[in-house]
Amino acid sequence: MDQLAHVSRVAALGELAASLAHELNQPLAAILSNAQAARRLLNASPAELDEMREALGDIISDGKRAGEVIHRMRVLLKRGEPRQELHSLNDLVCEVARLLVNDMHLRGADLHLALAPSLPAVQGDGIQLQQVVLNLLINAMDAMADVPAGQRQVQVRTASPVPGQVELSVQDSGGGIEPSRLALIFEPFYSTKEHGLGMGLSISRSIVEAHGGCLQAESPPGQGALLRCVLPAAHTESSS
Repeated sequence: MDQLAHVSRVAALGELAASLAHELNQPLAAILSNAQAARRLLNASPAELDEMREALGDIISDGKRAGEVIHRMRVLLKRGEPRQELHSLNDLVCEVARLLVNDMHLRGADLHLALAPSLPAVQGDGIQLQQVVLNLLINAMDAMADVPAGQRQVQVRTASPVPGQVELSVQDSGGGIEPSRLALIFEPFYSTKEHGLGMGLSISRSIVEAHGGCLQAESPPGQGALLRCVLPAAHTESSS
């Protein structure tokens, strides 16, 4: 299952290749432009040091931005033994959202985050939990392929509905799921996409269940599909 989950992450990031290349190209192009400007400013007589400092500051900022994109990709591509650590579900969601924001834009979709403050931590493998978030968001975008651009909305919410539980919900504005298919979408190799592997949601459910939680799908009439992930809150000892 760990090997299959890794293959699924690689496949998911492969789908985002064009978007990630575009996202990396923007800061790299800005770095080149600012470097050329800094050289001209340095060669001026007298050298325009204030403007050159500003150009160098932009280079540093864009370099960090490109580095963050690569870091997020490397984290999800990393393969290793699952690790049991404490994580903020909100932070995991934000990391994946930053990775997908450009792909959302290219697809004409808007992402709305409603993250509850002061959520209890969850315990588990951060890479696997990020994979669940990644799969749910990609699934939501794919579900809106037939929706006109400008009407594609993805709502992501976190909450702690009852003590001891943390909940993540992802809702799209697509056509929803037929009631007869609700029980099938988590089956291995079942896919509504022409070229889909049919493993994303199946692996996501396996990961969630391995973390002591559950992953369910709903299709509210006229409201697209809603996938709800419930995880147990971590039992943390208060420090003395």
